[in-house]
Amino acid sequence: MQQKINILVIDDHPVVRHGVVSMISAYGDKFHVVGEAASPAEGMAKAATLQPDIVVTDLMFQGQSENGIGIVKELLLRMPEIRCVLITSNTQGHYMVDAFKAGAKAFLYKDSDSREYMKAIEAAFEGMTYFPTQLAHEMDKWNRLPRLTPAEERRMPYIARGMKSKEIAREINHLDAPKVIESRTIDQQKSNIKQKFGIDSAGGLVAFAIKYCDDHGIDYKGLKIHSKRSLFG
Repeated sequence: MQQKINILVIDDHPVVRHGVVSMISAYGDKFHVVGEAASPAEGMAKAATLQPDIVVTDLMFQGQSENGIGIVKELLLRMPEIRCVLITSNTQGHYMVDAFKAGAKAFLYKDSDSREYMKAIEAAFEGMTYFPTQLAHEMDKWNRLPRLTPAEERRMPYIARGMKSKEIAREINHLDAPKVIESRTIDQQKSNIKQKFGIDSAGGLVAFAIKYCDDHGIDYKGLKIHSKRSLFG
C-alpha cells in the first residue's frame, strides 16, 4: 500500500495558499493536505496538533516579525522529524542558502509547475535536498563554504560563553569521564575554526560562536557550566 504524505501549507496570501493546496490535492492519493495556515503562529499551532510529515511554508509574511526561515528553525527545534519545503517568489539565491542552513529540505519558486512541487515534496519526505536548477550555482558556492567538524560544532556553545580552553576541557572531562580531552586539543580546534572562517581575534571567535549558535538553534545561554568563569554565568 502506498504511504501517504501528510502536508501542512502555511502562506498568508489566500489565493496562493488555496492554489498550492488545490495543486497538491489534485495530484493523487499519495499527497494529503491535512491543514493550512495563514500566519507563522497559526502554522506552528497546527503543526503541533496535526503532526504533518511535510510543512510547505512561504518565505515572507506581510506584517509579521517571523518569516519562513524562522518557522523552519522553530519547527525543527520542536518537531525535528518534520521535513520543510520553503516556497517564495523572491529570486535572490541567498534565501535558498539561508533556508538550507536553517534545516529546510527543499526550496521552490511559487510559480513552479505541479510536477516540480511534487518532486520537491517527495525529495523532502525522503530526506533529500531539492532546489530549482537555475539556483545550482548558488548551491555550488554554498557547498564550497567552510564547515565545522562535528567536534568543532560541539565546542560552539562553550566558546559562545567566553570560556577558555582549559575550562572547556575541564567541563567536557566532567561530563564525559573517564574520557579525557586536553586543553591543547581545544586550542587546536579553536585555531582551526579561526583559520577556516578568517577570524583574527579571541573576541571575533566568541562573536562567531554566538552567531553560529543563534543561527543553528543551539542554546548556549542555558548551558549548565560547572566551571566558574563564563560571560553569562
